[in-house]
Order: sequence, then structure tokens, then C-alpha cells
Amino acid sequence: MDSMRGWPLWAVMIVLAVAFGGFWYLSTFVTMPADVPVGIRVAASVVTGAVFGVLFGLWIGRQRRSVGPAARDRALGRAVRRGELPADADPAQWRQALTHYQQQYRRQRWFGPVVFVVLMALEVSLAVTGRPVFWFAAAMFLVFLVITLVQTPKVLRNTAAMLAELDRREATEPHRAT
Repeated sequence: MDSMRGWPLWAVMIVLAVAFGGFWYLSTFVTMPADVPVGIRVAASVVTGAVFGVLFGLWIGRQRRSVGPAARDRALGRAVRRGELPADADPAQWRQALTHYQQQYRRQRWFGPVVFVVLMALEVSLAVTGRPVFWFAAAMFLVFLVITLVQTPKVLRNTAAMLAELDRREATEPHRAT
């Protein structure tokens, strides 16, 4: 997804629609009865993919606007992962982006584990009472839970450190006359 930062939103929507629609089509062979015609599977996949592509694409557009101009900078993602502020970072743009990430991950700190535990419990109950394929989904949500528990505190530490570094740079930078 990092390479799609510079793509126009309509192209992102199409890629998401095709990818999700294709995944949905393949999943119908596991989730639907075998006697369901291919045409119905294709139609359901096209509609589902299109709805997902548009809705998720609009959400991505909203996120891009919230992050600001720094969202298109590949160095932003690398900096959030590593906790190192680039020397040429524009203070105003990066402060907006880092503040956005900090707010987003603060919410994720409590909301992510709750969601993944609830979904994992749902998938386990479906696997026990229904099809064993739901064990795969339960394992997937367990992986998401572990990633969230590891990644969120790290991102919060990194963004706090970079915001402090921005404060330090702005305090030591000579004031410009306008």
C-alpha cells in the first residue's frame, strides 16, 4: 500500500475493488453451497468489490486529507516506523501528519484489541458450531491482535519522539521575518 501513496484516488478505488472482488469470488467456493451458479458468484463478487472499492477509497481519501500534504511523502511512513525525523521535514506538514497518526493510534490502543478479541471469539464460536474454515479467520484475528499489541505502543513512542524533535527544532531555529 505504501507504493500507492501517490496514486490518484480513483485508481486506488479500482485496485481495491478488483482485489476485494477477486478475493470475494474465491471465498464463495468455501462459503456458498456447491450448486450456486458461477454467474451468481461473479455478480455477487462484482457488486461486493465495487461497494468495497468505493467506500474504502472514500475512507482513504478522507485519511489523506486528514494527514495533509506529508501523506504523499514516502519518508513519512518510514519515519513513523523507525522514529527518525528526516532533516528536511517541513515542520508544519509533518506536525499535522504526526499529530494525526498519534490520535489515530491512541484510539487504536484500546479499540483494536477489543475489536479483534470480539471477532476472534465470534470466529471460534462459528468454527465450533459450523464450518472448520472459520478457524482460519480466528487465527487471522489472533495475528491482527498480536500485531496491534506490538505495533501501537511503538508508533505512539515514535510519533511522540518526532513531535518532541519538531518542538526542539522549532525552538532552536532562528525566527524568520515575514
